[in-house]
Amino acid sequence: MTEIGSPSVTGPRPPVTFFIANEADVEGLRSLDPDKVLQHSRRGEFAWVVQTYLRLQAAGYPVALANVAPQTGLVVFHAKHKHLLAQAASAGNGLIFVGIRADNSAPLLADFEILQNGWFGDNVRRFPVTHWPQPGITPRDPGRGARVERIGYMGLIENLESEFQSDVWVDALSRLGIEWAPSMVRFREMGDPTQVNWEEYRDLDVLLAIRPKERALAYAKPASKLINAWRAGVPIMVGPEYPYRELRRSEDDFIEITNVATALEALQRLKSDPGLYHRMVSNGYRRAEEFTESKITQRWAELLFDTIPSLVAAQGLHWTHRLPLGLRPPVRRILRIVRRERSR
Repeated sequence: MTEIGSPSVTGPRPPVTFFIANEADVEGLRSLDPDKVLQHSRRGEFAWVVQTYLRLQAAGYPVALANVAPQTGLVVFHAKHKHLLAQAASAGNGLIFVGIRADNSAPLLADFEILQNGWFGDNVRRFPVTHWPQPGITPRDPGRGARVERIGYMGLIENLESEFQSDVWVDALSRLGIEWAPSMVRFREMGDPTQVNWEEYRDLDVLLAIRPKERALAYAKPASKLINAWRAGVPIMVGPEYPYRELRRSEDDFIEITNVATALEALQRLKSDPGLYHRMVSNGYRRAEEFTESKITQRWAELLFDTIPSLVAAQGLHWTHRLPLGLRPPVRRILRIVRRERSR
């Protein structure tokens, strides 16, 4: 089994169960290869819960996956499943709830939370963990050199600033000799795996990632588009969003833009400066090494088998854990309001 770092908890650690609701074939999920299940990886609940289970299991950690609540130990769940877990967990006094917030509001059933970035983190009850990179990425063809001829966007239409969905943007690109080549779909169409190909970067020269200005989720999202672009060897232009700025170490990490005008200026820079282009590609490959599957797996293992058990052993659980399951969320919501905690 893989070593769990330097544990500070003595004695047996509590068992760890990943809870996935509305899945009849749990046994089938347990045998999946996380590097090949591209369709499943686009579902938030699967990417966070099942993929994490699969990678920890493959690394030799003692984890379980279930569609029913365990009797004891840590139960890791997606925020969308908090109500189903509460129903399934009965009294729940023997469980320590670890909620994955993802794109949702805080799962107040949780004793501990997993976050997509550090905005809400405190490393006491709320811990940032990097989202898993997109499986199956086909990197950009190195033979394209420093050309800037095709720009793409990978994601939901709803998550792209409207200015970049207009003919103004497409026409301006055309005048620069650049083709707009997005792979995007509306949220309601996500059930059809033929609608998107978020793994294919082979013929892309630049990636775009800028969310609608009015979307409050801009500070709560993961930096996945940035990390995927680094892995694919494609320079990326991003909006002024916290998840990207949190990871920035140098000017070669990404180019920050705010609108079509600044995006066009950035593209002209890349076209006229092959050295900048190559630096961004090389830097991206180096930065991507910080976010490999093995390193993210280790982060999860440290939290579930060391950090959280150690905190519970040293400090116990918050007094609200002794309340009936149905009362915990409303009481915790009131406490957060009173304390004016930064929370969504």
